[in-house]
Amino acid sequence: MSTSFTFRLLTVGLFTAMAGNVWALTPADGAPELSLYIPGSQANDPAFGFLVNNATVANALCLDNANPTATSTTTHIYFHTAGAASAAVNDNYSAVYCYTDTTKIPGLTGGIGATHKTRLWISRRRLGASFVGLDAAANGTLLTYLKDPTTAVCSVNNGSYSSGGATYQWNYSCTTVTAGIAATAATSDVTPDVFHGSDNVTPGKSDIDASVLDNKFAIAGHIVGIPVTLKLRNALQYAGITSGSLPNSCTVGLETAACQPSLSKEQLVSLFTGSVYDWSSFYVKVGGVNKSLPDVVADGVAANVTGLANPLDTAVHLCRRENGAGQQVAVLANILQYPCLGESAPSIAQPGLVLTDVQYATSLGAVDKCLSDYNDGTNGWFGTTNPSPYQNPPATNVPHGNQWALSIQTTERNANATTGGSAKYRFIKINGASPTGEQVFLGHYPLVGEYGISWKTSSNANVNAALNALVAYSSLPSTVAGRNGTLSNHSWGQAGYIALSANGHTPSETWLASNPVSPFARQTSGAPDACAIPTVNPNYGTVELR
Repeated sequence: MSTSFTFRLLTVGLFTAMAGNVWALTPADGAPELSLYIPGSQANDPAFGFLVNNATVANALCLDNANPTATSTTTHIYFHTAGAASAAVNDNYSAVYCYTDTTKIPGLTGGIGATHKTRLWISRRRLGASFVGLDAAANGTLLTYLKDPTTAVCSVNNGSYSSGGATYQWNYSCTTVTAGIAATAATSDVTPDVFHGSDNVTPGKSDIDASVLDNKFAIAGHIVGIPVTLKLRNALQYAGITSGSLPNSCTVGLETAACQPSLSKEQLVSLFTGSVYDWSSFYVKVGGVNKSLPDVVADGVAANVTGLANPLDTAVHLCRRENGAGQQVAVLANILQYPCLGESAPSIAQPGLVLTDVQYATSLGAVDKCLSDYNDGTNGWFGTTNPSPYQNPPATNVPHGNQWALSIQTTERNANATTGGSAKYRFIKINGASPTGEQVFLGHYPLVGEYGISWKTSSNANVNAALNALVAYSSLPSTVAGRNGTLSNHSWGQAGYIALSANGHTPSETWLASNPVSPFARQTSGAPDACAIPTVNPNYGTVELR
């Protein structure tokens, strides 16, 4: 099925339904009549109707929006807990239970009345991220999920979970997951065509054969960032100020786009592959004298420049993700061009094979903690365990703190338009461009994964109708613009997501935040191709010169 889709006939069903009656839908109201089990990336989670910062920013399929108090709505959010009801989180398992009908899902049959009102259960599994989801959809691997609101053993408990600078609300806390369930579809931070090669595949698993997935859609562009420890950001900032590559109006710690330091794509390839393993390899010219990055910082420390500190060591510390993690796959495809260049493509560094200190951070939250520990010497990640077969983080008695590390992270984390974020890392520019929708629109920022949803055509027509409606709604520029709120609004600009002109959406001639559509496309027909180099979409033929 083509990525260049235009659901002309579906758009009539994407308007918000006017609820004639409002009553609570609870587990006592019966089993779901339509269930979707969707493992994989969190990139499209808001479109399922989950609450973020006490609000529903998108809602593709449910008649009502959820709310933190569960009042005056038929839609409720379910999180899993391994302990107390108040300790539920969405890190591994979550679900939405709601009513839907043909105003949301054109072609829906069964249910009640002329609009076929139906109880819908959307069960999400983030555990294992993109590859695990695609493996389940393509290869039939059975997984554990919150099966339904009764089997999951759920209790009423309105709560909130904080992670990465955002809060996520739930109405029911569930204790029980069920094994042996087949995936309905899978979400991924990058389309399934690049999930092959050892760096992009979970050890012991087979490559993803994208050709077995009948339906493959690139929904929108996910702007992925390169975070560095706060003290490294300050070091790079000071080197830029003293060498003149950053404006002399900048000061260390200033959280603006003008003062945001940059590394080139080639420098990042060198860091992520381990060919550069010491920060002393980076030089700038200060007052006509060549100086290494640690030497520049030492000069600043001697001059009592606020925000600078001599590092514990000058080694490159890399908090990489596990094989098959979607955002790392995006870095590999867009920056290292792996597996796109075949045998010529460089591989990401692995522990023990390079001189770089390479460590595994196997979740978004683990990335936050890994960087914070290297920056501050805390033990949020040090001393913990990783899932097999990935080596565990170092023990807490291993000296750490005030070390310069980098990683990979969604730009939906650690956002604060004023302070620059509360976590002890900051995003840097690539090739002089900030990770914003505007810079992607201009063709300057290169690290964008086209996140997708993929599935094998179901024998249940209602399942296919629901997934098609989900894709149509999720890809709309208005949906993408609605998602680009405080969750990804940084001091240096609005990050998050960008809609795709390849999906039939018209880009503005110049940047317009309310219509965030990229004029560039990897392809305008056929199956998704994450290795293709984006070019101006000939169907529209406009691009802003800036």
